[in-house]
Amino acid sequence: MTLLFAYASNLNRERMAERCPAADPLGLATLPDHRLVFRHGADVEPHAGSLTHGVVWRLTPEDMVALDHYEGFPSLYRKDFRQVHLAGGDALECLIYRMNRDGYAPPPEDYVAVIREGYHDFCLPDAVLDAAIELSCRLKPALNGQPRRPGAH
Repeated sequence: MTLLFAYASNLNRERMAERCPAADPLGLATLPDHRLVFRHGADVEPHAGSLTHGVVWRLTPEDMVALDHYEGFPSLYRKDFRQVHLAGGDALECLIYRMNRDGYAPPPEDYVAVIREGYHDFCLPDAVLDAAIELSCRLKPALNGQPRRPGAH
């Protein structure tokens, strides 16, 4: 079993059920000192004092194969591991997907709608998602569209 910290489209229960039918949500969690940003797709990046909201899923090996395909691993996203904190306070080491590109760009509206449904599925605050979109729009000129080497930060 793999523990995944989902912070964007993988929050959406309906979409996760289609991709990863055996996935089981363990609960709400936060990723400290990281912020949600958009590079067309969602990403998290280190940022002192920030908090990224999400959910921890327990995934089977079959679910991981499907999710790797969905996430475009290893070309679009890479895998990292970070410590997240469950709502009850327990800390867990979880897989997170990180983009292999730098810069910022606003996300497509249909993608935001999928993420927003996931926020509603888990009663996460819309204001957090809206702030990440607004930030990425303000910073968007930095997007160079070039993939970042896996492991580069």
